[in-house]
Amino acid sequence: MNANIGQNARMRVLTVNAGSSSLKWSLIETPSLKLLASGNEQLPPKQEPNLGPILARAGKVDAVAHRVVHGGSAFRETVKIDSKVRSALDALRAIDPLHAPRALQGIDAAMRALPGVPELACFDTAFHATLSEAVSTYAIPHVWSEKWGLRRFGFHGLSVAHAVRRAPELVGKSLERMVVLHLGSGCSLTAVQGGKSVDTTMGYTPLEGLVMATRSGTIDPGLMLHLLRERGLTVDALDRGLEHESGLLGVSGVSADLREVLAAADSGNARGRLAYDVFIVSLRRCLGQMLASLDGLDALVFTGGIGEHSARVRRDAVAKLGWLGVRLDDARNQAAKPDVDVSLNASGPRALVIEAREDLTMARDVVAVLG
Repeated sequence: MNANIGQNARMRVLTVNAGSSSLKWSLIETPSLKLLASGNEQLPPKQEPNLGPILARAGKVDAVAHRVVHGGSAFRETVKIDSKVRSALDALRAIDPLHAPRALQGIDAAMRALPGVPELACFDTAFHATLSEAVSTYAIPHVWSEKWGLRRFGFHGLSVAHAVRRAPELVGKSLERMVVLHLGSGCSLTAVQGGKSVDTTMGYTPLEGLVMATRSGTIDPGLMLHLLRERGLTVDALDRGLEHESGLLGVSGVSADLREVLAAADSGNARGRLAYDVFIVSLRRCLGQMLASLDGLDALVFTGGIGEHSARVRRDAVAKLGWLGVRLDDARNQAAKPDVDVSLNASGPRALVIEAREDLTMARDVVAVLG
């Protein structure tokens, strides 16, 4: 295939998102961005993805785009994968041991199954490459930052990029200042001005920021030092606790699934109720942080599994933003199915619910790079 395909060439782009336990994929036709096929295949632990059944369904593939969660300092935009890039991606295991190995397995499997087909890496961190130095810098000894590349990277950028593109289409006008709330098993907020990320809640890793399904979100670093020094936790135990045993699951003792936590809370389970309250307080606190990074607000955009499907979370997230003019139409909010405007009126900041479509951002990036 000719690598110089042109911006209007018709291509069939396979997007691959290899997670810890599943592989999500889509087949997108460009430039129309029509969804031709999609699926979510379960992956046994430590087993390399088998793309055979997926390719049998997908048929002809002109390019493959892989979602890579962490690009580190090396990757600030989508890149075509060659041997040099593949080696650089392997080095990212050190800063992203949770996601990088699976992404690399997906890349290697696709390269073996589709020799000669262009493979591209699309990074969740790339959208946040526009963060200012003041926003991305941690107030730690400068030599640490300089020597080890420690900084705020931000994540969920592929999802945020789609929401930023889709929101003005939905309301029929430009939206200069937005906060995108990506709420799912992982949660983050991003302040967007002029289409660019100016602040975000996740940091060097996806552990910072909001309370999430099993992640703690931001906590006092001194608490972690106390657990290591005084309570005898090992580094691995601390890692496991903060990453996999905290958040909604840790507080509720019921589940990492918000729906199950709410069901328990509504049936009188005190820890379930506390877990939801802690989640909402965390969400409001981080939303205030993002609003402080903008000089006004044109829209809030809810996306991700929780953001798209929980009317209750959307209601409670904005309950104290009446002073800002953000008001939801109760009936629209309850019945919302993406993509939809759930604002009470069009005169104040809009509240939008938009389906998370990382695959569309990835497909656009493929055309931009190969074209």
